[in-house]
Amino acid sequence: MISSDVLVVDATVHAFNFRLSNLKAPFMIDVVRMLHQFTMHSIHPQGDQRYYLSFEEFQDAFQHQPALLEQALFGESATDVAVYHGVPMYGLFGDGSSPVHIVRELKKKLPHRVHVYGDVSPWMDDPIGRVDRMIDEEQAIGLKFYPLDMVEGRLKPIDLRDEDHVIPIIEHARKRGLKVIAVHKAVPLGATMPRPAYHVDDMASVVEAFPDMTFEIVHGGFAFAEETAALLARYPNVTVNLETNPCFAINDAARFAEMMEPLLRSGAWDRIFYATGATGSHPRPTAEAFWAYRAPYGYTPMTEEMKRGILGLNFARQHGWDVEAVKNACRSDPYGLEDKAIGEPWELIKRLRTKAA
Repeated sequence: MISSDVLVVDATVHAFNFRLSNLKAPFMIDVVRMLHQFTMHSIHPQGDQRYYLSFEEFQDAFQHQPALLEQALFGESATDVAVYHGVPMYGLFGDGSSPVHIVRELKKKLPHRVHVYGDVSPWMDDPIGRVDRMIDEEQAIGLKFYPLDMVEGRLKPIDLRDEDHVIPIIEHARKRGLKVIAVHKAVPLGATMPRPAYHVDDMASVVEAFPDMTFEIVHGGFAFAEETAALLARYPNVTVNLETNPCFAINDAARFAEMMEPLLRSGAWDRIFYATGATGSHPRPTAEAFWAYRAPYGYTPMTEEMKRGILGLNFARQHGWDVEAVKNACRSDPYGLEDKAIGEPWELIKRLRTKAA
């Protein structure tokens, strides 16, 4: 449990569709199996069966969305606000793997708790129209790029510097008043994915060209940490989204310290955002482990002020939120804030498991 007066913003959540019918490339079933193994045995608290899902439950969790997402985030963890990311991998997953429409009703139900980053790919038929739909229909507060996709049977990378395909999308987003471009980096979708696509070396010139926009490096620090920290230190319009990284605080604090050290050394801890990637993993243990984390000897200490900022205040400031207004809105809904009751992990799936038995 973490302090009741801390605002927890999970800057990246998903409703992953890993069902076999949604996989468009034969090797993707192996990728999904790898993700299940990694989550259940490396990310979740080791030996704690409360967090364990079978492969079938993990793969089929999508059929329980968005109720599963709502319950896991707000009913079973310390999360107060969540930012849902679409994922534009339409050549690998039929719906991209994390379709934005899934949270449409949840966002209407809890508009103070749920926000959206809309997905866009330059390889779509009409990426400019996609940007407009994400803004007009989904009220997106940011856009999300992925480094590559399967196009006409081959993996095709995305380079932010691409003046023919990517820059026009960024320009249109700016024209429409959207100020945040989030880019998945550092974590490849399986070992066979081309490593250069996940590097950050395509970012500096674009960051310089759009000083009035914010570029959010998702999974920042997982790999290429020094290069990511250099961007963070040099450019005030660069932020780092830690998606998945804080999960390592649960079982491998030394690895988490290695990820965080270059970022904290940059001096820009106030532009770093906490994120879990739930419901790929359960969000509860990550928030608790992050709050309890103590840097090993020789590493930059993470003070309580830093933790409060990273857990929520930094993201709120970047998006111009009134923190007290957000807290008051949370207090007035069924989940509450300071007196929030935390339920058991995966309660919805466990009820179905018991019923089936």
